[in-house]
Amino acid sequence: FKMSNSQSKDPYEKIIENMREYPQDIPITDGKVSKAFREFIELLFTPEEADIAQYLKVKPQPVRILAKKMGKEKEEVEKILEHMADKGIIQDIGGYSYFLTIAHLFNVGYKYSKALERLGEKGAELYNKFFIDEKFYKRYESSDSGTSLMRVVPVEQSINYETEILNVEEVHRILEDCQKPIVITDCPCRKRKEILGERECKGKYPVEDSCFQLGFFGSYFIRRGEGRELSIEEAKDLVDEFAKAGLIFTTENHENINHQVLCCCCDCCCAFVRGMTRFEDKNENCLAKSNYVSKVEKGLCKGCGLCVERCPFDAVTLIDEKADVNPDKCYGCGVCAVTCPTKAITLHREDRNKLFKNPAILQNTIYEENRE
Repeated sequence: FKMSNSQSKDPYEKIIENMREYPQDIPITDGKVSKAFREFIELLFTPEEADIAQYLKVKPQPVRILAKKMGKEKEEVEKILEHMADKGIIQDIGGYSYFLTIAHLFNVGYKYSKALERLGEKGAELYNKFFIDEKFYKRYESSDSGTSLMRVVPVEQSINYETEILNVEEVHRILEDCQKPIVITDCPCRKRKEILGERECKGKYPVEDSCFQLGFFGSYFIRRGEGRELSIEEAKDLVDEFAKAGLIFTTENHENINHQVLCCCCDCCCAFVRGMTRFEDKNENCLAKSNYVSKVEKGLCKGCGLCVERCPFDAVTLIDEKADVNPDKCYGCGVCAVTCPTKAITLHREDRNKLFKNPAILQNTIYEENRE
């Protein structure tokens, strides 16, 4: 599919065309842009804002370049762009460069109050239409060749003490090494389901203060008076609390310290985990598995079944009153191990996912695989 006129008079068409350069592309149905997705974009941008946003790309551009394209003074353009970034409809890096990002647009409206005012229930309904009904979740979660955008990260308490632990593969160490600030916001996936009255985990997992934004993405919220900055120790304590509750930790599928998010995912709301746990058409690559697999020391297992109950991927069963793990189904999240009363089930290292060196290589790989 290709726009017939790249200089379309309709700025919304231009925005959508520019978004097609996003590695995962955009929701396309039968060779045409999803009507629900177009409505979503129209809900997000006023016509006046669309006139400006049509000049933005998925790669950041400095204000001076954008001003030149628009034929306006740099100071005027800077003021307009900052206002739009403050509304949550475009993304910035420190106020110097601005860009469009689909992941941001899908999620910011449900963890940032100023964007929520625009999207609300209607935005959540449109999201369900193009993301679930039209199956865009497959492209969002992984490339056509199966490269996962996000990966599972366990907590140290779930890992066997004799097993090697790499900094890039354990939650506490990612928090120590990542670019700061660490900022906690609402979980967009649970918020979206909450707004629609469809949240299965109500009363079990929190919506508020349950999604970590890191580095420049954390700065985005702090600069606009939203979210709450955490110390490393506060973040670790929260992670431990969430791990015991049964949430799964995920981050981008690369080893660089420049992570944008550390998600705390449930199996009923998460845009990624649901690829295996809820959506009828399963996507085994919804997440890259961690380089750990759960194993059971049968002599310690009392057959209580808590691990069976907690495993979101149905990887653990009871056989002859002992826990048994199917390694092919195990994503290595450690949810089963964290609360095992006898420490019978723990994670052991097993190399299953070679992490990409940095976000650029990951994104370029997904881009190329989706356009073969």
